Order: sequence, then structure tokens, then C-alpha cells
Amino acid sequence: MRKQGLYAVRISGLGEGDHDFSFELDRQFYVLFEHSEISNGEVHAEVILEKKPGVFSLHFTLEGKVEVMCDRCLDKFMTDISTSQTIFVKMGETPGEIEDDVLIIGRDDHEIEVGQYLFEFIMLALPYQKVHPDDSEGHSTCNPEMLKQLDAHRTKEADKEEKIDPRWDALKGIIEKNK
Repeated sequence: MRKQGLYAVRISGLGEGDHDFSFELDRQFYVLFEHSEISNGEVHAEVILEKKPGVFSLHFTLEGKVEVMCDRCLDKFMTDISTSQTIFVKMGETPGEIEDDVLIIGRDDHEIEVGQYLFEFIMLALPYQKVHPDDSEGHSTCNPEMLKQLDAHRTKEADKEEKIDPRWDALKGIIEKNK
């Protein structure tokens, strides 16, 4: 269960204008989220609260590295994270999210818990395919034993040649005529 206030941005008692908050997100942060594919990392998060009468803007900037599992060899490695996001906050009677980037808070709220947003922004910043980067010579840095296993299975698949349906040849002829 997450502690309230640990990753909070205070809104009461602040004048209009910009207010800076920063958070260091390490292993203790990631264990707060169950079933996360990230269990370790070092991300610096800057949150700028832009306060205007009745409306707030939270501008998030996250930079750092997180540990993820390689999609190819299943070993863990560190990957870079860099993202900027904005959430708009309004005061209202019924707290909740009305859109992905618009949050309603109660009029009596004194702080905004941003921990869940920080986590979601990190998850969204992960690369689509998480694979070890190549070394300076262009060789994979994945687990060599796993790469051997993958090559062994890939060779078996390559030996099976697919027969091309002859109907496709007729369609190719039509396409060539229309060029």
C-alpha cells in the first residue's frame, strides 16, 4: 500500500506563479507499484506547478535510467528515460479525472499526490521494444547463450520454405500493368 504524501505537490499556501518540486525516484519508489516491470532505476523528476486562480498546471520532466527485461534474451539492463508531460488541475465538487490530462481536485485539498502520474509517465517513456543496445562495433550485448538458442530455433524456421499461392502472381501482373 502506498503512503500518501510521499510524492505530493503542496498547493495550499502558495502564491500565484511557478513553484518547483523535485523527486528522486529509486528502488523504493518502484516497489510501491505492484506487478511493475520496473524494479530498479534512478530517475530525476522535476515538477513545476504553475498556479493561476482556480486552475493549476503540473509540468513534469523526467530524466534517468530504469532497469527493464530485454525482450530478446530476458536479461535485465538499464535503459534511458526522458519525457515531458503536462496535467491540468481544476478545483471542483467531485474529485477525479475527467480526461487523461485533466484532474479535478476538491476545494479543501492541500496537496496533489503525483506518484501514480510519475510512474505512468515512466512506463509511457519506455521504448516499444526493449532490447540490449549494440556495442561500439555493432554487436549485440544480449546474453550470448540465449542468442545461440534463438539462432538454433531460427534456423529450423528458415528451412521451412513457404509455397507461394499462384493466385498472387496473377495479382502482381495486374499491379504491374497499372503502374
